[in-house]
Amino acid sequence: MKRAFPTYIAVFLATTVLTPAGAAEADFASPPSKGAVSAARLLAAGPAQGGVYRAGVEIDLNPATITYWRQPGEAGSPPVFDFSRSVNVARVETSFPAPKHIDEAGTIVAGYDGKVVFPLKVTPQDPKAPVTLNLTLDYAACGKICLPAKAELSLALPRAGASPFAAEIAAAEKRVPQKVGAAEAKKRLALRKEDAQDSWRLSYKGPGKAQDVFPEVAEPLFIESKRDGADFTLTLFSTGAKPKAADATITVVTDKEAFEAPARLE
Repeated sequence: MKRAFPTYIAVFLATTVLTPAGAAEADFASPPSKGAVSAARLLAAGPAQGGVYRAGVEIDLNPATITYWRQPGEAGSPPVFDFSRSVNVARVETSFPAPKHIDEAGTIVAGYDGKVVFPLKVTPQDPKAPVTLNLTLDYAACGKICLPAKAELSLALPRAGASPFAAEIAAAEKRVPQKVGAAEAKKRLALRKEDAQDSWRLSYKGPGKAQDVFPEVAEPLFIESKRDGADFTLTLFSTGAKPKAADATITVVTDKEAFEAPARLE
């Protein structure tokens, strides 16, 4: 007959096995701040390398819920990251992974669904002293209704050990569009003015095939993009007076990579 362990032994073994993994995760992630349809937390990729820590802000969304890119379009609120209360931090560089276009009740916005990690590069003031990230995060979590969310997050960045989130942060970093200069942009993109007012046709010349484009311009302007055959149509809108020309940034997602390039609309 198979002999059962006493209850106290089973509990001891379970604790012995599970505690190290749980402790390791707690060392590299802040407690989650949970909202009605989302949760947010800070993640650390590991100790500093070359004087810089790699980290991330994770927003985990319920099914059928979205959050927004840095310039969503006609509707939506981009996330706002405030690291001003951090300890021993000289600079935090926040990156946005390439978004997708999402139909939100008939309005097309640029954003994310499911889960998104925004990569961070954290430079300490004193590389020899401990670093604590303190983040106030404001973002929108939108499903059937759009709910504002606020998270207060804190994480002491670890100075030793292997992070269980290193691969997740590295994957998010690969999704961040690479910046190209004006000369390279002219090789990859062709813009020509359409007959319609405030409209341009964007042709992509490679490498790879363009899957989607996300144009940005300074407020009070915004740009709407639509696929038109192999090309894209960019239409400029404004909540005020429209200028004769505007400087834009165009993020292109291809079957090989994503990149962002400067453009001049005139």
